[in-house]
Amino acid sequence: MAAGQSPTTQSEVQPKQAAVPAPEGAQTGKAPEVNPRAGSVGPWLFNPLMKPSKPLTASQKFTLFEHRSFGPPAFVSPAISAGFRMARPRADYPRDWKDGAGAFGRLYGSTVATQASRHSAEFLTEAAFHYDPRYFPSRESNGVARVAHALAFVVVQRTDSGATSLALPHFAGAAAGGFVGMAYLPPGYNDLHHAGNRAASELLSIGVRNLAFEFAPELYPLERKLHIPRVVPAWWTSRHASRHDRP
Repeated sequence: MAAGQSPTTQSEVQPKQAAVPAPEGAQTGKAPEVNPRAGSVGPWLFNPLMKPSKPLTASQKFTLFEHRSFGPPAFVSPAISAGFRMARPRADYPRDWKDGAGAFGRLYGSTVATQASRHSAEFLTEAAFHYDPRYFPSRESNGVARVAHALAFVVVQRTDSGATSLALPHFAGAAAGGFVGMAYLPPGYNDLHHAGNRAASELLSIGVRNLAFEFAPELYPLERKLHIPRVVPAWWTSRHASRHDRP
């Protein structure tokens, strides 16, 4: 060592490391609460705005309503439903509701009217009472508990503030979808009894949708692993997702 030189310390030899910000919740000593299934991209590919991340704005809620009511699914799904109903028509339906192009048009229009009424009632109720239209997956790992959570989300719903309340939009939408048929369905199916049955079916469809959202994250990796081709084309999904909601 040359005279006059001070000894080199270890801190001078090693390069300085950039400071790494502490993870969220480090100051409080608690890990941030994370739902591993909520961030999965699988179920949200059908409509990225349905991903439960940041609160939705009024404009984003309207975008969801617009896609449900006027997007490709709103016109393709009723055609599939009408085809199945024509293949197995109700025995006591009039002939003009069972046979020919006119019957297909009536069945198609009936399904369109049902879903449009339901979605409109849901959106108006959500906007008026500040409900969040999205499904929030369970944080449980037990399958039975997750099924119970999905079905419970038929009768309860998250509000914009993050609280849980009675699902007024679901009940309003089911009632609208069930009772609108009283205006055009054939005699014998335009009474209160059948309208109530149709409203119950609309609530059941919400439960089926919730189950699909709940368990889709487990199915999506299997789909990629087995190289199963995606049957839903890109034009089926909403194109109005905000930047932070895109998968």
